[in-house]
Amino acid sequence: MSWRFKYSASFVILCLPWLALGQGLDAQPTLRVRLYSPYTMTTASLGGGTLHVLSFQGAKVDTVEASNAALRVEGSKLQINVEGSWLPVDSARIVPETTLWVTGARGIRRLIPGPVVVRPRGQALQLVGVLNMDDYLTGVVHAELGGLIHPALWEAQAIVARTWFARNARKFYDQGECYAVTDDVQSQVFHGWPSDTVRCASLQSAVRASKHRVVVNAKNEVIEALFHANSGGQTMPSGWYFTPRAHLSSVVDSFSLSCPQTYWTKKLDKEAYIAQMARWLKASPSDKAFRMYVCTYRQPERAEYLYYGGQKVRLRTVREHFTLRSTWFSVEDGTGTLMLHGRGYGHGIGMSQEGAYAMAKRKYAAEEIISFYYPGTHLTTWSEATHVK
Repeated sequence: MSWRFKYSASFVILCLPWLALGQGLDAQPTLRVRLYSPYTMTTASLGGGTLHVLSFQGAKVDTVEASNAALRVEGSKLQINVEGSWLPVDSARIVPETTLWVTGARGIRRLIPGPVVVRPRGQALQLVGVLNMDDYLTGVVHAELGGLIHPALWEAQAIVARTWFARNARKFYDQGECYAVTDDVQSQVFHGWPSDTVRCASLQSAVRASKHRVVVNAKNEVIEALFHANSGGQTMPSGWYFTPRAHLSSVVDSFSLSCPQTYWTKKLDKEAYIAQMARWLKASPSDKAFRMYVCTYRQPERAEYLYYGGQKVRLRTVREHFTLRSTWFSVEDGTGTLMLHGRGYGHGIGMSQEGAYAMAKRKYAAEEIISFYYPGTHLTTWSEATHVK
């Protein structure tokens, strides 16, 4: 393999994949996002245009230009193949001149707009994308909103996603990881850029329109900017999940009505449901009054708990156990089964994406959408906000 050898102390420090990039608050930081986070993979391939492939072995840095690179882990050792033969390396950094295609776990192919760092993690590969903020947000808005298409909605989601990152930029670093965020629901979903160049350009335009802005409270502190798919007509106060926040209070949300995910139903085995509710509420599953109550439970407005006989169970617990779309549901009794009739999709805290879409279609601006779902807040730029750890 005809690799060109380069070495300098400063060059190696800049490129070592386990060192965090600068997180200065005077400008939006470059960030690191772990790719294919939910998966374990032992092979990956990268290609597309001209790639600058840097291989790290001890104190050496070898570089080569190529159109593609393959990587694999054997045992716990990383190997790379650029020109037809496999070579052992400690880690690698693949830098595209524009974007690169990455094929990783389960053959999933993603378009990544920046360098990718690869190193072994146990007996698997770990891929980390190194992205500027706007490129990251373009992918987040694309993945989080899917088929909800409107420039004002995209702009609002970009501001909210930037705000979320501002509050969570240290989460994984503080856990000893070499990346700031993951690409799945542990953070914000990021699956790269869309291959549709028209959609990608529109997303980039919406991100630019967000003008580096974040959502802040009256003290100019960056807020916890949570969001979900649909509120069902009423958002949930954050105090039902964690510490109460004034900007995450319950909001009556008519914009989230008559949306694709406003209502849902789910059929459950009646006896299994009763038995589980009896365990939570310390009741007898054969008690007629108890059975009637839990099988005809009504929730006309959002509630935090289901109460019976001086006992209570958090509806969040019920949702998670039975894999429900939301905590907001009522129960219809049946023979052998129960039908749950629910409203909303997701935890219900903060911005409803379908509600925000309805607002955008009614000519509300991004700032108005955010003000509605995060009461008592306003917008400022990244550099002017107070960043809370």
